[in-house]
Amino acid sequence: MPLISPNALLHAHLKQNPPKRPSNRAPSEPRPVQLNVGSLAHCNGSSLIKIGATTIVCGVRAEILPVSEIPNFRVTKTSSSYTPSASAVQDGHFQDKGQEEEYSAIRLYNLVVPNIELGTGCSPKHPANAPPSVEAQSISQRLLSTMYSSKLVRTTDLEILYTPPTETQDIELGITGDPQLKAYWTLYIDMMCISHGGSIFDAAWLAMHAALKDVKLPKAWWDPDWERILCSADIGDARRLNLRGMPVSSSFGVFLPEERLLNANDTDDEHWILMDMDSFEEEACEETGAVIVDASGKGKALSIVRIEKNGGSAINVEHLTKIVGFAERRWNQWKDVLDSTLVDT
Repeated sequence: MPLISPNALLHAHLKQNPPKRPSNRAPSEPRPVQLNVGSLAHCNGSSLIKIGATTIVCGVRAEILPVSEIPNFRVTKTSSSYTPSASAVQDGHFQDKGQEEEYSAIRLYNLVVPNIELGTGCSPKHPANAPPSVEAQSISQRLLSTMYSSKLVRTTDLEILYTPPTETQDIELGITGDPQLKAYWTLYIDMMCISHGGSIFDAAWLAMHAALKDVKLPKAWWDPDWERILCSADIGDARRLNLRGMPVSSSFGVFLPEERLLNANDTDDEHWILMDMDSFEEEACEETGAVIVDASGKGKALSIVRIEKNGGSAINVEHLTKIVGFAERRWNQWKDVLDSTLVDT
């Protein structure tokens, strides 16, 4: 039946009282989230996330980028010169937002590179060993754009600095005790979709966030004798990233039944907003979008990081307000899952 007329099947379920989707969920009900971190031993951080029938594995690999290898590199101001207050560090609020806007090496030098692979046979639309699809490239670009919008990764976490010892300082020769920027950490975030069961961007973003929370960067320093960056092999010296906030994505779709399915008592503008769609529901919804929210700032006030919408005109401001409320529920769901998983590790 779904292959013959997905619109008719979905309409038959939603017109019930109360409306129910084919998966027996309410229109605003998200799917359960399962998460595991640290499974990939060869990565600096990794995660495996399952949302309904959507499964993604993510690995983060950190590499050192010396500033000497950056063409036309010129230090104007290092992010490490900014020292946040104790309250700013404690609540993770955007106290250093202006600093990041003034000098954001992450964007300038592509220090965070997300990429998702869908050519794994994860769905009939994505056969195995196929070249990168338009959807895969679009999701990778959306992940990068959302990373920039939310400023999730701090530039200070990626800088490798060297402070000259006191005995070598010479003001006349221009050798001061100020920290010198010698290199950056570059984070390559590779995701592989094992099963494409809908709302793939939500799953990819959450998998990336969980993997970044799991990242441990080795202790690195500049050796003036060797004139190179050295790293410690002791895992106890490694440090985690201090991510900024916890933005969470909530995708939605607007289902409009076909005219042939409407009865005399039905209105022409009858529609349903479906949160966290599966692959079957995505095929039946022409108007889709995503709301990215964060409630981890000071005072835990909900903030909207990004709103995306494609196709259709059924959604208005009132509907968006309800969708933001649904997104806040999804944020709390993700926080519970993430907190319980990190406690176990």
